[in-house]
Order: sequence, then structure tokens, then C-alpha cells
Amino acid sequence: MVKSADYEIVTFQRKPGLWRASITRRRVWTDTQGKVMLSFVTTEDANSEESAEKAANEAIRNLSS
Repeated sequence: MVKSADYEIVTFQRKPGLWRASITRRRVWTDTQGKVMLSFVTTEDANSEESAEKAANEAIRNLSS
């Protein structure tokens, strides 16, 4: 089961008014093809920093499914 405490979320403003979040696991992990994953970024732009953080939390929850 994925725990949000295992991840660090950093929000950033990609363009004025458009936010995204970078999700980094606190420990390095390997994906199914043997590649090391350091972090990933939310795919959609958000209108606020809070929305970007919510999208990041949703992405973390989706990792376990």
C-alpha cells in the first residue's frame, strides 16, 4: 500500500497562473522495466498551488492501483 508520507510534493508555477507538482519518493524505487525513477510531475496544469497539491496527492493514491 502506498503511503503519502513516503513522498515529497513540491509545487511550482510553470507559467503565470498555471501550477504543477513534482512528486519525489523519499527512497529510490525501480519500475517494472528496471529503470530507476527519481520523481514525476503531474500531467495537468492547475489554476492554483492548492489544486496542484491535490492533484499530486491523487497521483500518489493512484500509484497503488
